[in-house]
Amino acid sequence: MKRCAFLLVMMLSVVSIRAQYVSAIQPQKYDKTLHWGGAFQHLDVMAALGTTGINIEAATPLGENWRLRGGISYLPWFKKTMTCEVYVGNDQKHFDDVQEVMQVYKGYRMMKQVQMSGMLSMFNAKILVDWFPLDDEKKFRVTAGLYWGPERLANITPDSRYEATLVTIAAYNSLYEKIDPGDEMYSWGYAGLYMGKYDKDCTDPVRDIQHHEGDTYLMMPDDKGNLNIELKTNSFKPYIGVGYELPFKSVGLEKKTDKWKFAVDAGVLIWGGAPSLKVSSDDVNLVKDIKNIPGKKGDYVSKFKKLPVYPVINIGVVYHIL
Repeated sequence: MKRCAFLLVMMLSVVSIRAQYVSAIQPQKYDKTLHWGGAFQHLDVMAALGTTGINIEAATPLGENWRLRGGISYLPWFKKTMTCEVYVGNDQKHFDDVQEVMQVYKGYRMMKQVQMSGMLSMFNAKILVDWFPLDDEKKFRVTAGLYWGPERLANITPDSRYEATLVTIAAYNSLYEKIDPGDEMYSWGYAGLYMGKYDKDCTDPVRDIQHHEGDTYLMMPDDKGNLNIELKTNSFKPYIGVGYELPFKSVGLEKKTDKWKFAVDAGVLIWGGAPSLKVSSDDVNLVKDIKNIPGKKGDYVSKFKKLPVYPVINIGVVYHIL
């Protein structure tokens, strides 16, 4: 009898120990909404709005604490305008003289101002990797990745009603190059759109100084009257940031499913320096080469000078599909 009782106690002990061992080695229950489990075992889709515009992404886990995201972002077109004064030489003192001469010579009447407009937009494809470093049900994440898109963000061109003025300016400058230095007209100088002062000495290919720091910069059309300014940045833009995801059920908005989450991203796109604003006719970069730019156009250029990185704040939702 004692032997049977002893054997029964031993059997129960073995079963208990084995159950504890199996429980210890059994893998953690896979929760597909928290990105647990092996790589590529489920799929989320994301939609967000923010400083990069409209964002659409798909995401899949790479492991228990890692996730891969890919998608696109599109900042819709919006228009910006600026007004430029037409100068002759360093001021507008001889503008009326040039206007009169060119009206006789070309039949066009130059305007004193030219308005230019640019359609600013940004489109990028992106690949991102999320790391979930905390034991917080995969809410907080650190993100690194790469955005890729066209270099040109905007093309700033004169409005169509000013095309005749630019053609006339080009014709006058062509005529001015042929004027004898002893002629009274020679003292007037070239015509162009006043954009400020040179920020540094500018040299030609053989290192001769063409313009000294502080000289007036006139933005001139080419010999056909064409003129535009391109806003450009690097095609490849690294991204670093952080994010946070919160299930709808955590705030009482969804009781039947846990497939929906709020999501927020905050970080920076590294542009690799301030974007460039290059003039088509002479390759001058308004951001780096010119200072004291007046009016609204000066405000725009100042903002771009202060943006070696682009701030990213996006808010959206995540939906679990698979």
